[in-house]
Amino acid sequence: MIKAVIFDLDGVIFDSEVLHKKAWEKVFGNYHIIVEEKYYLEGIGISDVDFLKKLKNEKKIPENFGIEQLISEKREKLLEISENGAKILPGMDKFIKQLHQHYILAVASNSDKRFINNLLKKAGLTEYFSVILGFQDISQPKPSPEIYLKCSEKLNIPTFFCAVIEDSPAGIKAAKAAGMKCIAIASMLPEHFLSEADLIIKNIDFLTVKHFLTKKN
Repeated sequence: MIKAVIFDLDGVIFDSEVLHKKAWEKVFGNYHIIVEEKYYLEGIGISDVDFLKKLKNEKKIPENFGIEQLISEKREKLLEISENGAKILPGMDKFIKQLHQHYILAVASNSDKRFINNLLKKAGLTEYFSVILGFQDISQPKPSPEIYLKCSEKLNIPTFFCAVIEDSPAGIKAAKAAGMKCIAIASMLPEHFLSEADLIIKNIDFLTVKHFLTKKN
């Protein structure tokens, strides 16, 4: 039986991928660089390091640009933007409160923990999560399973009693590699990108998720 449900943040609880994009646009704008929309879409769910490496490989940013410097600038821009909060995905507020009555909840995201806490606090959702992890808590971001393994450890709940809610291929790979069930929400990407998940849903629905979490394998 599943005892804990671990949420990704961006694209799962909040429509916040747009905030990451805005932060990057501000940073790149300072260097008079324009990055096409498709690269932001391809960057959903992956770490800032991997995103920038891809841009370098595609010759979209100069090779001599320091990755750590760019990430530092982006994180500060993102924190500024997050002070205004972010739009919660439809039905997610109610869903979290319903799920909290039956399961222990956690958040595990590649994002900055300060950013995560800002959004959850602004939305009044912090109290529903027993563990909140961000990039500061790990050495290897998703698709590495490290963050989900650490979340399991912090919760003191074995991985096979945990389920994950994700929205990206990298996040799904991380969850499955950690030995966890994974539900994918097709909020940002088409369903065929999420095919490795155990369940794919277009819109959050408590009864559908509850049935999945309680059914015997």
